[in-house]
Amino acid sequence: MAAYTDLIMVLGILILAAGFPAAVGAFSAGRPPKLAIFAVVVGGVMILYANSTKPGGYRVEDMPQLFVKVITGA
Repeated sequence: MAAYTDLIMVLGILILAAGFPAAVGAFSAGRPPKLAIFAVVVGGVMILYANSTKPGGYRVEDMPQLFVKVITGA
């Protein structure tokens, strides 16, 4: 189960990180940032779910090792 929560956490961070520049771009172009806000919400929910599901949660210091663990499949 821990591997799934790790993957959900990493994907949530990536989706959230992609949503912010999309929102800024939509605002600057004068368009409503519907998809960007959806991405921010989905990414945030994924992060909250992963953090509440893993016993003890995640710490910010663990994020680099978490990304390496998910990418390498270790």
